[in-house]
Amino acid sequence: MALRIIDYKEDQGRITRGTAFWLLVLLAYYGATTLYAFLSWDWARKDLGFTVPVLELPFDGRLAVSLVVFLVSFLVIRKAINHPKLADLLIDTEGELKRVTWPSWPETWNGSLVVVVTVVTMLVLLAGADIILSRFFETVVF
Repeated sequence: MALRIIDYKEDQGRITRGTAFWLLVLLAYYGATTLYAFLSWDWARKDLGFTVPVLELPFDGRLAVSLVVFLVSFLVIRKAINHPKLADLLIDTEGELKRVTWPSWPETWNGSLVVVVTVVTMLVLLAGADIILSRFFETVVF
């Protein structure tokens, strides 16, 4: 029996739900590897007697704890993605994204150019005001 990620309304919202699932799994993996690096106590570093094949990692307490945390997180994420309220939200989100009118490349380029010019203009104006005011207060106060 293969592991099916999407059970609830499996024919709807596949892309959004699958993307959300795998991004959350990546976040859980990052958390587990960070936990593995964090656990440095003596009991956590004690070797349990064998190594993980292929990876050549000694199986110790911190690997066991990190692995349990990752597996529990994986199962919780799978259950959450299939919860009816969250699944319906993700299905509706994918439906709305299909109806969005996305801008063309020239519209995107022109909009980005306007933003960059505005930011640079504000940078010059604020930097100029800062220089002028700092020199003014240096002569008045000192």
